[in-house]
Amino acid sequence: MSNASQPKISLLQLVRAAWTPYKRMLPFLQPYWKQFAWAMLCGVSYAGVNGCIPLAAKYVGEHVFKSGATQAELLRAADANQGSHLTSTIILVCALIPITMITRSILSYLNSYYMMWVSLRALSDMRQQLFNHLVSQSLDFFNRSKAGQLISRVMNDTNNAQSALVMIASDVIKAPLSVIVGIAVLVRIDWKFSLTTLVLLPICMIPVLVFGKKIRKAGKAADNEAGIMSVILQESFAGIRMIKGFGREEYQIKLFRKSSEAQFHNSLKIRRSGDIVQPLIESVSALGVSLALLYVYTGQMSAVKFLALLAGLFLLYEPVKRISRIPLQLQRCITSATNIFNLLDIAPSIQDQPSARELIHVQGHIEFQGVSFSYVPDKKAVSNISFSIQSGCRYALVGASGAGKSTILSLLLRFYDPQEGRILFDGKDVLSLTQKSLRNHISLVSQDTFLFHDTIYENIRYGRLDASQSEVEEAAHLAFAHHFILEQPQGYNTIIGDKGCQLSGGQQQRLSIARAILKNAPILLLDEATSALDSESEHMIQSALERLAQNRTTIAIAHRLSTILKSDQIIVMEGGRIVEEGPHLQLLDQSMIYRKLYELQFLSHVPQEALGIS
Repeated sequence: MSNASQPKISLLQLVRAAWTPYKRMLPFLQPYWKQFAWAMLCGVSYAGVNGCIPLAAKYVGEHVFKSGATQAELLRAADANQGSHLTSTIILVCALIPITMITRSILSYLNSYYMMWVSLRALSDMRQQLFNHLVSQSLDFFNRSKAGQLISRVMNDTNNAQSALVMIASDVIKAPLSVIVGIAVLVRIDWKFSLTTLVLLPICMIPVLVFGKKIRKAGKAADNEAGIMSVILQESFAGIRMIKGFGREEYQIKLFRKSSEAQFHNSLKIRRSGDIVQPLIESVSALGVSLALLYVYTGQMSAVKFLALLAGLFLLYEPVKRISRIPLQLQRCITSATNIFNLLDIAPSIQDQPSARELIHVQGHIEFQGVSFSYVPDKKAVSNISFSIQSGCRYALVGASGAGKSTILSLLLRFYDPQEGRILFDGKDVLSLTQKSLRNHISLVSQDTFLFHDTIYENIRYGRLDASQSEVEEAAHLAFAHHFILEQPQGYNTIIGDKGCQLSGGQQQRLSIARAILKNAPILLLDEATSALDSESEHMIQSALERLAQNRTTIAIAHRLSTILKSDQIIVMEGGRIVEEGPHLQLLDQSMIYRKLYELQFLSHVPQEALGIS
């Protein structure tokens, strides 16, 4: 398709499209409109006082260097008893300059202070809203997102958007008003001189427009590369054991070097395009000064008047420079704000219904009715699953990897919702219940143990934040963790490092189990809960879990069948379907799949041919 056939977009439409994310950020300033109004008032007052400096300089100069006044006349005036009055007048006139400058400085400080206050409050609110929104997202969102990029959005994009928002809001009024007042004052003093010097002002905007486009393009690339760099950093630190295990330090260093080089070139383009604007403006301004000097020579202007006009010209430089920065600030604001609002516009795939109720007084009866679910189209993780779990009983899910066991636990926790069928808790459809109340009644111990970079005490207390010290220690006792905790340098107050890296895998798992024990929920989900333990630790934990499972509905996933032999019911899964269900001895006698799993673990000495394995 040719370019001629493509729909044309007007300049007005482009401007509106660019300002849409900027407008969406304005509500972040609304709670602090009083402070923002004070900042704007100080900014407007600053512009007025700043523009009046040339008038003050001219007024003072005319009184201090009175035309035709001689020392003799001053002496005669003093002899006529007017000296004291004259001296007082001159002192007051001379004080006008410091008074004006001090007032200007105070207004500048107040403007900057209130703007910074509003800026930091808006940044805090923006980050909090974005973080709240991201944490409320469903699990599938995080499955397809890069953690480093999300970190970059919360840290970098909010900072860029907020700072640009406030700077633009300030400069878009303060700077142009300073220029307008300054030009008006210059015209008031000598309009011919002003026209002679300011005729070059439009030329100063040419480099702003030319290089502004390059700055915007490089700025967008720099922001994108910042997100890539955050991803590399996050993955490198989170996967450091994997990196070192495979000897890929140099590979990660090359990835980071490549990103750093790209960031260098983008930043250099921004600085190069931005910094060249200032010398060009100064060069044009110097030409204006030359024209002004020619005008002074031909017009026989007084030195006082010329100095006042020259001061006014120099005072125009700073606001003009600020105006030249607005396009870059606007682009950074638009790019970062677009990234932020693209995330805020993503609705969680799992949401509570408007009429959702709190789950209370849980008995622990769970029922699956024809449940099917797919992570990707045309490939079902579980298909037409139906079974019932009685309250207070212990159930186990067994089967090969990919059979759908973990998917069932994820559906129970409402990490995902069934695409077909329904799940009932005590006869209530989980879709009719709030997610928070549902999960409050479930304790989870996963094979993917996660511990925070905090103390042992805080990691266990995470299971129930209002727990006391004695309750935390009791949970640790039940998980057979208390003894090794006391052996740590600071006991329960020992900081265990990122993901508990200062503890062994078995110790990490026991802290995770203690956390679940402390929660004391009526439903217990165990996803390979003893996978990281040695035989001795496994025996201790199994005893603790058996005590914990009393009068609770327990569902366990285990590849090590020794941990689930005493389950009331064992559900055998294959290919996302339930193929057998029953207690251990019954399945061992009737189920070929279960018997093969059992023989592989307990009768490993049997020849593979005898087990029917090629």
